[in-house]
Amino acid sequence: MNVVPPEKASARRQEIVDAAVRLADAEGLEAVSMRRLAEELGVGTMTPYSYVADKDELLDLMLDEVSREMLVPEPLPGDWRAALRAIALATRATVEAHPWIFRGQARRPRGRINTMRHIEQSIGAVQILGVERPTGARVLMAVDDYVLGHCFRKRSRERMTRALEAAGDGGAPERLPPLDPEVEAAMAAGELPLIKRGFDKRRGGAFRGIPPEADFESGLEWMLDGIEALANEK
Repeated sequence: MNVVPPEKASARRQEIVDAAVRLADAEGLEAVSMRRLAEELGVGTMTPYSYVADKDELLDLMLDEVSREMLVPEPLPGDWRAALRAIALATRATVEAHPWIFRGQARRPRGRINTMRHIEQSIGAVQILGVERPTGARVLMAVDDYVLGHCFRKRSRERMTRALEAAGDGGAPERLPPLDPEVEAAMAAGELPLIKRGFDKRRGGAFRGIPPEADFESGLEWMLDGIEALANEK
């Protein structure tokens, strides 16, 4: 029986994880399977199982690999606001580069080293703020929810744009989508006046929805302003 040296096994496992991440980035998480990875790497179908136990472990390793991209260069900024901003921007960039993260985290992943390093940095940023631990945990969740919510909204908007483009909407992939007849009737009857006003202004023009890019950093600053006000109350 041939025993693979630990350093070679680690390198081979990393090769498998890297290939899985590339595949998920290009085709989505559903494209990742042990059989497909074997094809991509030009090895036998069962070879990946020599280095990764199963699909669950592979997904844990994939999530941990991309979590590396969320890490802010050490040392963290000494100012809590700059530290949280840097972590938020790195998290956003990572999720946008690897949108399959949303599906991957629908299960309960095993906490691995890069994920723990990201959490450690986040806790360190809040500790600079000097709030009590439960408050600090809520601050971190609020910032994470803002970042992930923004990325999810942007992803949804991109899917809508692609769908409109595929439908051949007069060569204008960002035109307003059609309204349900019930909504049209409600507007005609005087309901939803605020929505109707905005809709009428954009009817026949480009559909912007909620701007996915320009408002991210301003929204983040509003959130940090609120956190600062909270800290100043103590």
